[in-house]
Amino acid sequence: MAAIECVELTKMYEQRTALRDLSLTIERGQSFGLLGENGAGKSTFVRLLMGFIFPTSGQLQVLGKTKVAQAHTAIGYVHERTLFEPRISGRRYLVHLGRLAGVQGSVGLKHIDALLERVHLQDVAQRPVGSYSKGMQQRLAIAQALLTDPELLILDEPTSGLDPRSQWEIRQLIQGLRQEGKTILLCSHYLTEVEALCDTIGILRRGHMILSGAVSDLVSSKNVVEITIAEQLDARETLVRLEVPMQAILDTHGNTCKVRGESQAEILEKLVLAHVPLLSLQPLNQSLEEVYVQATEQADAAAIAQPAPVASGGK
Repeated sequence: MAAIECVELTKMYEQRTALRDLSLTIERGQSFGLLGENGAGKSTFVRLLMGFIFPTSGQLQVLGKTKVAQAHTAIGYVHERTLFEPRISGRRYLVHLGRLAGVQGSVGLKHIDALLERVHLQDVAQRPVGSYSKGMQQRLAIAQALLTDPELLILDEPTSGLDPRSQWEIRQLIQGLRQEGKTILLCSHYLTEVEALCDTIGILRRGHMILSGAVSDLVSSKNVVEITIAEQLDARETLVRLEVPMQAILDTHGNTCKVRGESQAEILEKLVLAHVPLLSLQPLNQSLEEVYVQATEQADAAAIAQPAPVASGGK
């Protein structure tokens, strides 16, 4: 049973479609990164998962529950803009929320102390939350999300607005939870963060899922090959002499050239027949940022190419 499964999920607000025909499966134990610009539909999707709003059409299951509110006790949620009562201490905040969630008694208090230690707040646990830095408050929010030892964690922009040190600390926490086998849904604008922390991703664009898949597969599909020849040879001069088509050559530097993947076999044949010594040949990966830009540009081009709907009605 998947952690999250939706089929043709659609959410409309009056005349605006926030999410359209989204079909997606996130397996248990998977770390999934949800990408998209502001207004792409990420927040709408998270609200649907939490049961704060309801779909216009389509099917949604969270941890096997079609009534997603029934899964709340197994979900830890960190909101994009977490709010705290600034006058109470971090420990008292967790104790109060723990009681509401059924985490109480001596066992509950030990669990809370362990969480404070895990997020490195044990030394400031008695201080008012209002005196915490933003990074400390975000770590407290993660501790709160872990109160019931949830199976699914939904993290909405957990490092947004933090300084580099605080971002690193939050990412270390997330990495640890990932290694424990928690299912994680991470919404983030930081593509390098998603690339490092997620197994799979989905890119939303104007309410549509335009690309999804394993991170390892997506970043290895650049279709560019780097060829290094003998050090005493100039790659560009060598390729020109062998009459390699210029459109197949992407870049050259010294004895190294980058060529299109589809031209690799032809170029290698020319080099081998000319007895040009080859030192290395390797496919190049692309960054997740390159994947994102390419996918959104293609989606925008496809949208422009579509003919406008023909209006119906009277003359």
